[in-house]
Amino acid sequence: MIDATLNQPSVPQVPVALAVEDTHMVSEIVGRFEPSERQDVHILDDPRQLVEHPETSPGEVTIISYPVMKQLAKYHLDELAEFCRNNKAVLLIRSPEFLDSIGFLEFVDGVIFADANMERVRDILQLSKSGYSILPSAAVMDIVTDRLRCDTLQKLSFIELSILDQVRLAKTNRAIARSLGLTEANVKTKVRAILKALKFQNRTEAAVFAARQNELIRQSLARRGKEKGVGEPPQDKAAPH
Repeated sequence: MIDATLNQPSVPQVPVALAVEDTHMVSEIVGRFEPSERQDVHILDDPRQLVEHPETSPGEVTIISYPVMKQLAKYHLDELAEFCRNNKAVLLIRSPEFLDSIGFLEFVDGVIFADANMERVRDILQLSKSGYSILPSAAVMDIVTDRLRCDTLQKLSFIELSILDQVRLAKTNRAIARSLGLTEANVKTKVRAILKALKFQNRTEAAVFAARQNELIRQSLARRGKEKGVGEPPQDKAAPH
């Protein structure tokens, strides 16, 4: 029996540049390439060269780690955006960084999760080089972001969870304060803290998330309340007019 793979052309090498600050991660990426391909992997000593000459690229595809992307964006956002428009770029992140990295997804052609799909790094780079966008779908992004936010929920205090549960009902700060026996100023401060902790842009995003995860939030409140010897917050059916 003839092996069909013998008639398939070999995958072309992908000259790639690495703007990655973690030397261990660099070694892992390079190790994913065949020995004959590693000469085409260019490791940048100073990632700032990406923004100093944004019209050119040191490789056909450039892998930029999230810490490097964040640092470059802080001081050279326009130049970074220009570089990504002119060249193929792939963002390297760890899963816990996903929420913080969402704003950079519009800049890049693909995403590599260092703790999830590193074994596919060559495939992702090849597809990006060929013009395909290897980004998470909207549905996958919702699932991942919800999962990460659910992990963060456990770090919220009992009163913060109670407020988030009230935000779900589109209540005003004044209505929440009245319902939970707090001051309006206190509620306002805690709402801001909740939005920041869970990486929400606004209260509407928080309300939608809280509605999707209502059962988890109520379970957490019941457990925390039992530990504290207090009851659950009232389960209002609608926001007051």
